[in-house]
Amino acid sequence: MAVDLHLHTTHSDGSLTPSQLVQLLKKLGVKTFAITDHDTISAIKQADRAAHKNGMRLITGVELSIEYPLPGSAHLHLLGLFIDVQNEELNFALKKLREERKNRAHLIIHKLEQMGIELPSSQKEKLVLNNSVGRPHIAQILLQEGLVKSMEEAFQKYIGRNAPAYVPKKKFQLKEAIDLVHRAGGLAIVAHPVSLGAKTDAELRDRLDALVSCGIDGLEAYYPLHDPPLTRFFLNYAAEKRLAVSGGSDFHGEAKKEIQPVIGDGRLNVPDEIVTQLDAFYREKYG
Repeated sequence: MAVDLHLHTTHSDGSLTPSQLVQLLKKLGVKTFAITDHDTISAIKQADRAAHKNGMRLITGVELSIEYPLPGSAHLHLLGLFIDVQNEELNFALKKLREERKNRAHLIIHKLEQMGIELPSSQKEKLVLNNSVGRPHIAQILLQEGLVKSMEEAFQKYIGRNAPAYVPKKKFQLKEAIDLVHRAGGLAIVAHPVSLGAKTDAELRDRLDALVSCGIDGLEAYYPLHDPPLTRFFLNYAAEKRLAVSGGSDFHGEAKKEIQPVIGDGRLNVPDEIVTQLDAFYREKYG
């Protein structure tokens, strides 16, 4: 049996539809998985139908970007697992954020046009229809149109932070996001905590302590960028603070070809028992 609790589809910035992703996971022997698209839960219904047909279990999820003071390129993302996808407050908040994403895409396109870079109308229309449009979608179009030679060049030259067509993204405040996940009956899990950018164990502990004080439920201890010592650090910290533990590949498909479901870059190994442990944590929290 295999587990992966961090996966993206075409409903955000992944390259596989929910049904295609489920078929791939089935071939890989996955029994339990979570769809965690960025700022949208629109893939859940289709993925759940496909999972049910194939005797698999889907844990509902979403990944939220958080406005939080961290240095340099460090950032904070929050996974909401076991959320009620019918929750009206959650749906309203995500709809509002998706509208902000579309406005941001328009602003980026306008900046590109001011630089003399005109995207085809059909491509611009496709961006508007996307449920969770982000910079990777624009980078992909720049690549397809031959305006850059790689996704990395698109970010470095045009749309990355400090690049001329960059527009900051609207994000949730941390407490706001945690409360939103909790009111939707979910667990608030810090995604890939390596991204917090701590340089020492002491610094990492301080940053995690601050998140715990805000009410997080757990950590994504198992992640492709976590080497064994860092994974052990997160597992020990979670045990000490009585936090839930999650893990996943952060699979996107074409945007991150080096990362595959279940195995990540080849070194990821998410133990099956974390699902049982997460279920127990969830029951203890919500009854």
